[in-house]
Amino acid sequence: MPIQSISHTQPNAWLQGDQSTTLQQDLIKKVLEMLLVSLLEKLGKKNDAPSSQPGGTPASSPASAPPSASPSPSPGPAPSPSAGPASPPSGAPAPTPTHDGTADTVLAPAPSTSPAIPGSGTAGNDFGTQSVAEGAGKVYPKFEPVLRGDESQKDAQIQTQADFGKAADATAREYGLDPNVFRAQLEVESNAFSKGFQGAMKLEGDLGRAGENNTSIGLGQISRKFLDGREWADGGPGNERVGGQKVSTEQYQGSVTTQLRMAASNLAQRVADHGGLQQGLAYYVSGNPDPGNANASAYIDRINTALKDPAVVGPGR
Repeated sequence: MPIQSISHTQPNAWLQGDQSTTLQQDLIKKVLEMLLVSLLEKLGKKNDAPSSQPGGTPASSPASAPPSASPSPSPGPAPSPSAGPASPPSGAPAPTPTHDGTADTVLAPAPSTSPAIPGSGTAGNDFGTQSVAEGAGKVYPKFEPVLRGDESQKDAQIQTQADFGKAADATAREYGLDPNVFRAQLEVESNAFSKGFQGAMKLEGDLGRAGENNTSIGLGQISRKFLDGREWADGGPGNERVGGQKVSTEQYQGSVTTQLRMAASNLAQRVADHGGLQQGLAYYVSGNPDPGNANASAYIDRINTALKDPAVVGPGR
């Protein structure tokens, strides 16, 4: 090949080779720039992420943080009015608000040493009594008048045995008696629950002194000698402690409310006068406050049986 030909073509080849190399370098440069930009973007996002706690664990929000063994120095967010109280950690006593809004640990209440106040104890609040002996600790006699001017209104509200049961309970509470014992006594006296209160109101029993016009009548089998201005007011169950009231036979027989109140007043005063429920019941039936006398013992046994009868303790509850 002529020298002139060689000198003419060789620089062109070199030039073409140099251009190819330059293109490759530009391409590599652009790729590296793109990778660098991508890497910088990732590093920027990582720097914007929440800082982690020691050990690499992401910091949790206050709402998801577990209870700490030590109190936080800053108070948490105020609870929603509709939200219930937060549960304390297992084994820790529940907090209770104090007058200054902080929470103190609940302490077990100290045993009460104050004596029961007559008329403000458990009488009337417990329907679980199953024996006279159990009921003895729940009786706090009160002295209330029988005639109060509301008898007709209350009588109109007593139409069924359930109504009667509720009225008996209310009357027991008024006189500080145990409702179950009072119901059971009415059942023993006149079958007021097993045979119906309407018939029991008219029941007349023989005290062995019929010739003296001294039979017993009504729900609580009140002796006739206590009616028509006789001994009910003159030193009897209608004495000055309950207003010295005189109740006529007509008033008594025509009102279920009056009959309930007279039976309750009679028992409450016997309990107060003779030292306890058993003694009061003993005197009520026999005129002898010793619960061991034959009549009283049999009477209390029958009351104990009635206390376990659903037909007696159930209506109205």
